[in-house]
Amino acid sequence: MKHQVISFANQKGGVGKTTTCINLAGALAETGTSILLVDMDYQSNLTLGVGLDLGPEDKSTGDVLLYPEVSFRETIHRSCIPNVDIAPASLSLSKVDINIDRRPERHRILHDKLYEVKDNYDYVFIDCPPAFNLLTVNSLSTSDGIIIPIQCYPYSLAGLNTLLEIIDDIRYAYNFDLEITGIVPAAYDSNTRLAADVLAELHTRYGGKVYDTIIKKSVKVAEGPVHRKPMVQYAKSHPVTQAYRELAKEFLKREG
Repeated sequence: MKHQVISFANQKGGVGKTTTCINLAGALAETGTSILLVDMDYQSNLTLGVGLDLGPEDKSTGDVLLYPEVSFRETIHRSCIPNVDIAPASLSLSKVDINIDRRPERHRILHDKLYEVKDNYDYVFIDCPPAFNLLTVNSLSTSDGIIIPIQCYPYSLAGLNTLLEIIDDIRYAYNFDLEITGIVPAAYDSNTRLAADVLAELHTRYGGKVYDTIIKKSVKVAEGPVHRKPMVQYAKSHPVTQAYRELAKEFLKREG
């Protein structure tokens, strides 16, 4: 079953969540796939990573959640990637938890607002914050599926188990149709036996949920925030760029 709205989630920061979101979107865009990126992290790394700077009058995802009169359509901007638009984040997201906590529809505001635009795109990718809060609850309550980037370190397995428990809680409370789209091994260090052991354990525990494509550790990937564009634009022939293209092919095959 196709997962049209997909959250990129991991409660631990620095695991390649935003990087995976940007670069998978960039690789998919090369195939003609249209994508709306939704930045739900007030740090705005996704927004900055696709070359967007907000003006003082520009609306953001925080405004959508805070103010009933703001439509989702008002937030959408073109990104630096052809076929990819973005609903940007701003610091207003940091005010959301305390301001919507008593609203009865607090867990589904994003779902109801996104409905007006989601069918204009093949996919909607939501970049979740690295925390379990109402922003994450809104994101997962809105989503059909979840992509989980994970680094191949032993502590990552424990963190993944915790995240899967959170996903189960969201599923039973708010969104019974929520599924795991896939687990992406990211920042993989092929020079260590430990990484290989953790990858093998991932496949043992989660089987077909783990993507076959592996994103290897590379300095070139870390340059993304400097270039403010996906690797398909600033390192077109790099091996890791090709890996993202392979991930895009695998994604489309699974979702088709």
